[in-house]
Amino acid sequence: MLRFFTKHRKPIIVACSISAASLLLTNNFAPPITAMAQQHEESNKRSSNKDHHDGSKFRNPWSSATEHGLMDTFKAIGGMQTSRVVKEARPEDLPEKVNIDWDLLRNNTTDKEEKIVVTWLGHACALVQINGFNVLFDPIFSCRCSPVQFAGPKRYTSVPCELDDLPKIDAVVISHNHYDHLDSETIQSLAKKNPNTRFFVPLGNKEWFGQISNEKDGFGNDRVVELDWWESSTLDLSQSTSMTASSSNDQLKLICTPCQHFSGRTLWDRNKTLWASWCVEGIHDGVSNRGKVFFGGDTGYRSVPITAGKENEHDEEYLQTLPHCPAFKDIGDEIGPFDISLIPIGAYSPRWFMSTIHCSPEDAVRVHEDVKSKHSIGIHWGTFALTDEPAHDPPKRLKLALEKRGHSINDFNVLKLGESYVSSTKNNL
Repeated sequence: MLRFFTKHRKPIIVACSISAASLLLTNNFAPPITAMAQQHEESNKRSSNKDHHDGSKFRNPWSSATEHGLMDTFKAIGGMQTSRVVKEARPEDLPEKVNIDWDLLRNNTTDKEEKIVVTWLGHACALVQINGFNVLFDPIFSCRCSPVQFAGPKRYTSVPCELDDLPKIDAVVISHNHYDHLDSETIQSLAKKNPNTRFFVPLGNKEWFGQISNEKDGFGNDRVVELDWWESSTLDLSQSTSMTASSSNDQLKLICTPCQHFSGRTLWDRNKTLWASWCVEGIHDGVSNRGKVFFGGDTGYRSVPITAGKENEHDEEYLQTLPHCPAFKDIGDEIGPFDISLIPIGAYSPRWFMSTIHCSPEDAVRVHEDVKSKHSIGIHWGTFALTDEPAHDPPKRLKLALEKRGHSINDFNVLKLGESYVSSTKNNL
């Protein structure tokens, strides 16, 4: 143990320091310890009869998930060389950045019944325009995904726009509370920019928003809405911040759905709050006919054991023998098919450690199939060096995985930073 610590003392000390700093340093949205304790107690009561809660914390209730202990964590940290990801990346290995088509984004509110527009803003952050609503998923515009901005994973590709450049946001949807998905500075800016923006979070995360969690929007609705798996909430377009005049017959349904991950912002709150994927549906006159979007957030699909070795960890035949997370097939059966799905494809190495919480491209293709996605877009890559697979590896592996499963590479692709994908919903009417 001493020899291991001596050899890898630098990454271990850095990791522990950053985690400890998240407890010691407060931000504008960090509730006092008593509030966090009350929040966790309320979450425990609300989910005490669910298979994803054991009475004190949340959990993944499937055989596809594996819990790693402290020694496994030290081993994974010690073996990862994330600095090489940026140092060894060539310009052509990184996602290209393009100018955002602002005319497309602004005009989309005038013909809302005809198309969905998805714009990738880096990592898991995407702007989704559906049925007249502007929805922002897992926004992070900070330089680092960390409790502090002087240490922690730093962007190696820049954001394609500034937060102030975006159209008015109706809903901000958060998958879980890790720093690369729930960014304090970004949330603070969004909340101040528009007092009618509402935030949708998995169970246990509401109190993190501090004063905002007690506020109402201009229409008397709670600004922060907290949901358990399979619970839903609805927005009315007549109360939309992005429309000057609108029909009260148009709505957006947001459904909190399962995924395989974990949560925690300190060394002491692991799995005290829930993690989730999300589904959004455009509704007109009470009918879901204006498109459906699935957001995977951050998820694993199966656990690849350390005994698999390098030769098997991406092999389709071997992976087929492992238990997989059944939640995505349930989502596809209950809510799908989806016009567009946003599915994570990066931060998957080493597989023996990361597979239970992060999809590889091979896993992502299976999620694409399970949720019955008509078209999928890869997210959670090309922004922060969280793990040590090469920067160009996720989209490269994605193409190979699609071919092996008999899909066209046009069925599931990646976007350039700032690029938009448009899907017609005319056939849904």
